[in-house]
Amino acid sequence: MLNIKKLLITILLFNGVLFAISTDNNLTSPNETVEALKKSFKKSPSVLLKNIPHKKILTNFYKQNNYSPLWIQNDLVNEEKYAKLFKHIQEDITLSPKSLIYKNYQTLSKQLDTNLSHMQMLRAEIKLSSLYYDFLVHTIYGEIQWKKFSYKLSSLKKSKINASWIKSKPKLNIQMLMRNENIDATMKEALPKNFGYAGLLVALKQLETLKEKGTWEKLPHFKRLALGSTGDIVLKLRARLETSGDYLECNETDSYTTSIMDTNLSKDINLSRDAVFGHCLDKAVKTFQQRHGLVIDGIVGGGTQKALNVSIDEKIHQIRLNIDRIKWLPREEHERYLIVNIPEFMLHYIEEGEVKQKLRVIVGDKRHPTPVFSQNISYIVLNPYWKVPEGIVKREIIPAMVKNRNYLKRQGLEAHRTWDEKSRLIDTSWLYWEDYLYGNKKFPYRLMQPPGPKNALGKIKFKFPNRFSVYLHDTPTKHLFNKSVRAFSHGCVRLSQPEELLETIAKFNPEIDMNKANKTLKGKRKKFLSVNNQLRIYLVYLTAGINEKGQIEFRNDIYNYDKYQKRRLR
Repeated sequence: MLNIKKLLITILLFNGVLFAISTDNNLTSPNETVEALKKSFKKSPSVLLKNIPHKKILTNFYKQNNYSPLWIQNDLVNEEKYAKLFKHIQEDITLSPKSLIYKNYQTLSKQLDTNLSHMQMLRAEIKLSSLYYDFLVHTIYGEIQWKKFSYKLSSLKKSKINASWIKSKPKLNIQMLMRNENIDATMKEALPKNFGYAGLLVALKQLETLKEKGTWEKLPHFKRLALGSTGDIVLKLRARLETSGDYLECNETDSYTTSIMDTNLSKDINLSRDAVFGHCLDKAVKTFQQRHGLVIDGIVGGGTQKALNVSIDEKIHQIRLNIDRIKWLPREEHERYLIVNIPEFMLHYIEEGEVKQKLRVIVGDKRHPTPVFSQNISYIVLNPYWKVPEGIVKREIIPAMVKNRNYLKRQGLEAHRTWDEKSRLIDTSWLYWEDYLYGNKKFPYRLMQPPGPKNALGKIKFKFPNRFSVYLHDTPTKHLFNKSVRAFSHGCVRLSQPEELLETIAKFNPEIDMNKANKTLKGKRKKFLSVNNQLRIYLVYLTAGINEKGQIEFRNDIYNYDKYQKRRLR
């Protein structure tokens, strides 16, 4: 006996052909779902895709996937699967509740709670895929409007500022990711693994929580606070540093604080221990200053006060911006690599995921910004010649020679016929430098600085060939490393302790003999050292990051990139 289902079949005979038409709204098999999707895409796409974004992308996706559904299973929308997507959207701290992605998720969530007709179920399939696509785009690429930022950098060239930022587009295929059944694994694969990304997410969540509590208060204006200061403003400073996690549990029981209180009591001034700027508060201020790249002196002057009064909304925006920057940094994995964080003025040597070495650096000034890019260090030069770029000759050296004909000699610079260091030297005493400054005459020679104490590159140069002619090098101006803001170069990166980096590279390049290298460095003979096990170097621009203690650090936006980079609200 036949098992009579709910499915009603109407038999039609038309021109001798037998047709069977289902009058049920349900999809009774995977094949029927595939056929239904295929038919809807081909015959009624305007109905299927009405008010759904990415129509062309979704049409191509389902066509390439042979119209197999991602979300419909066993005659129902797979709740277990879409619940995982919804959970990731809910927990994404980088996604604003005001964003279109979040609003679409909320709307779709309500629609899926109702009984769906045949077409509603097909549209739910497409809506979920559209939402998934949007969320993956957000997760992988972030929200920085890179085109507008590129236009801004181009406009700076009118002011003779050649700023460059080379992005590394993540090598992920979104449509391939969407086909993966395991959404948790897909989302894990979509996220960056390096450059402190995970730590920034934690810091962002902490600041969002602080914002909800409303405990982040702006300090009233004051001239200066330091060890020994007293009064209500000290109480406010302490509370502010407690909120940001800089003032840890500490008892002001030291003799210094007690003596200040005794002095005030002798003047009939009733003073609480918390109202005294003691050693605990001094330590907290120094912690705050260290996290913000300020002079670490414990004195709350204009600069520290300004940093303290940055609003929590501004800090949240800054973290979100840097999270999105990391998404466009290379995602390759290396056993060891270098990071030069330009606004931090620091070089980090990373090995097996840990910071093994940190060196202070000097980067390009505002008119000669150090470019953002990555490359491999392939060789090292001991006792290098400095071959003066033509731009520096035109902008700086020629005007200096017009003022003082002894400038080249004083700087130890030589004029050569060509860039070959052994090429013929030119006697510049007979040159009329005004022709090159005021006239249209081009300077025909090549200026070089031979190895020696005056050489601008110092004793060591680390080369990673690139179109910007940027490299790491030593410098004779060691006193500049004592400054907290170190943007003084023409774009290259100057190292405070190049010998230490050379020793580090030699550890995994046995062909580099440090004894021979040190002997060479004592003289003036130029020598090349090949780096066979090349070391990747990343020049990045992160104004928010995580230090080795897991603390959030902020840096000044020295090139105004935080200002120029705008984030869209998806």
